[in-house]
Amino acid sequence: MESKSLAEIKILSKNFIKSSNDDDNYHPKTYKLSFFDQFALQMHVPTVFFYPLKNSTFTKISIIHERLEQSLSKFITHVYPTSGRFASDGQSINCHDEGVLYIKAKVDSKFCDFLKDAQKDIDLALYFCPKFDRNDSNLCTNPIVIVQVTEFACGTGLALCLSTEHAVIDGFTAGKFVYEWSKVSKMGINSDMINCFTFNDFGTIFPATSDNRLSKIVKSPSDDGHDSIEMVARRFVISESAISRLRETIGVVYFRPSRVELVIALVWRALINVSQRKNNGRLRPCLLIVPVNLRGKIDFPSYKNSFGNFAIEVPVKFIPGETRMELKDIVLLLKDVIQKITVYISFAKSSDMCSLASKFHEEIQEWEENEQVDVCMVSSLCGFPINKVDFGWGKPCLTSLGLRRSDMFWLYDPECGTGIVVQADLKKDYMEMFGCDEEFFIQSRI
Repeated sequence: MESKSLAEIKILSKNFIKSSNDDDNYHPKTYKLSFFDQFALQMHVPTVFFYPLKNSTFTKISIIHERLEQSLSKFITHVYPTSGRFASDGQSINCHDEGVLYIKAKVDSKFCDFLKDAQKDIDLALYFCPKFDRNDSNLCTNPIVIVQVTEFACGTGLALCLSTEHAVIDGFTAGKFVYEWSKVSKMGINSDMINCFTFNDFGTIFPATSDNRLSKIVKSPSDDGHDSIEMVARRFVISESAISRLRETIGVVYFRPSRVELVIALVWRALINVSQRKNNGRLRPCLLIVPVNLRGKIDFPSYKNSFGNFAIEVPVKFIPGETRMELKDIVLLLKDVIQKITVYISFAKSSDMCSLASKFHEEIQEWEENEQVDVCMVSSLCGFPINKVDFGWGKPCLTSLGLRRSDMFWLYDPECGTGIVVQADLKKDYMEMFGCDEEFFIQSRI
């Protein structure tokens, strides 16, 4: 991960952005964490947006910072847990407005030069993620949300990174947070018109458990051995014409696969092929973890825009001999498992949903501890407006997701044009073979 076009990033300042409302009684002082929050890793997950800047008064960095800070202060007034800190018991958030950490930075590199390199090596985006001294032994001191804004040389562009604590904020919440904040910045929305999240009492409806087996998953990436494995990322674009060809390849089935289902099946099959080549032609079992967003899946309209973690990680198992390697069979396996779970949770009681999540969690842990199988995750953000995050100076031209922590596929809509972007985070030796998978290579472009 080296680039001649990227100079050292210099931190200029750090400060805490607090709510614009001084009324101590404006919102509750405690936000209770739920059973679903308990499943999430206690780690910050960054998303980096890269923006070209035109030479105008509005795009002067001093004006940009002022606008971002003012709009953020206004916005977090209505998303109050993001400005809080973990309580000492780890079961709730103390909402005393300690603030969102806001970092100003600068890099003496031209945006266009960096962008050329980053298009080929998306891992360069990691340099723009905030570095802070996380205190895992005392979570009370860690900010829930961190923003870092880095200016490129001569005002040619900027990188905006939103880093959020996963034990409080899931992918839906993080995506909606940055999109709604950008609208407040761009359009100057009045504070009393901001109403993008509902704060359901999930901590009571889905209370956290004292089960120690769940707490094992709550650890930072540096504690679990992943730092000893070199991970790399690459971006691929699956065009609409390629997706149409995939549908033709599958032929007639009892349902019409979605674009996302087709692409997930394509990348999962490619990974299974890589594993087979790495293991002297022997197919290995492979677990695909698919987070299913519960918003809209159950008959509670107030949950549609709920804040926090509200998803179940569904394990989909490829077992050699049980499922053939044809793309059609992979699609059918994926559809069958996800559809059954979706139907079940639409009628399930809260206790039943928690029992199902616990069961899946135990299955996933068993697979992760087995060195004779492969495990990966896929997260689809297709349909999420992350490519429309416009703070007032245009939409991003490049986006990077996550920390390269484990084998992972991120799917999202491209910054321009049609199709689906796949950001693949894989072990380096797997990545070297992944892009060479014949069918995947034919259907994608970097």
